[in-house]
Amino acid sequence: MKYQPARHASQFIRPWFGIARGDSGKTRVTFVWEPASAVPGDRHVKVPVRVEMKAIGPDGATAFEGTVGERASAVFDVPPGRIALMMSIEDAAANAIDSDVRDIIVRDLKGAIVLGTPEVFRARTARDVRELRDEVDAVPVAAREFSRAERLLIRVPAYASNMNMPTVAATLISPARQAMRQLAVSAVPSLQGVQQIDLPLAGLVPGQYSVEISAKSAAGVAKEVLAFRVAN
Repeated sequence: MKYQPARHASQFIRPWFGIARGDSGKTRVTFVWEPASAVPGDRHVKVPVRVEMKAIGPDGATAFEGTVGERASAVFDVPPGRIALMMSIEDAAANAIDSDVRDIIVRDLKGAIVLGTPEVFRARTARDVRELRDEVDAVPVAAREFSRAERLLIRVPAYASNMNMPTVAATLISPARQAMRQLAVSAVPSLQGVQQIDLPLAGLVPGQYSVEISAKSAAGVAKEVLAFRVAN
C-alpha cells in the first residue's frame, strides 16, 4: 500500500480553493492563501511567507509542484475527483514552521448549466476598482471578512450546454437572512463565461452577509452562495 501522510490542517494559513472549467474536459483549480490571525498573547509568533505545495490528481499524476507566495496563486488542471494536497508552510528564512495535508473533491463542470466557485477581489479606491475590472490575472483573496471602507468585486464562471451565456443574477442577503437588494452583474469581456458582481460595503452594518448567485438558461438553474462578514 502506498504511504499516505496523515491529514492535518495548518493553523498558520487560511487557504481558499476555487474551480472553473479547464482544458480537455478537466477542471481548473485555483489556490490562494493568507496568514491566519495571530493568537492574542502569543510571544512567539511564526509568520508564514510562502507555501511549498504538491498537488496529486485523481489519476495519480502530479498536477502542480512549486512555491506559492502570499498574494500569489497556483492554477492547475486536474480530472474531476479527489486530489491530495501536501503543503510545507515556511517563514522568511525558508524554515518549515508547519505542514498542511488535505484532500479536496473537485467537481465535474460538464453539466447542462453550472457555476464555478465565486472569486472575491477587494478594493479601497475607485482606481483599485478600475484596475481590477481590467485585470485578467488578478489574484482573488482568501479572506471573507472585510471593512465597510472596502468594495468587493466578485467573479463567477457560468456555463450552459448550448454555448449561450446563461442569465446570472445576484441577491444580497442580510444578517437576518432576508433579501436586501439585487446586485449589478456584468460580463467580463476578456474572460469567457465569467460574470462580475459589484458590491460596495459602505452602507452595510457589521454582521454576517451572503450573496446568492443564480444562473438560468433553457437547460435549468444553478446556484451558489458566497458568505462573508463585514467587521466595521
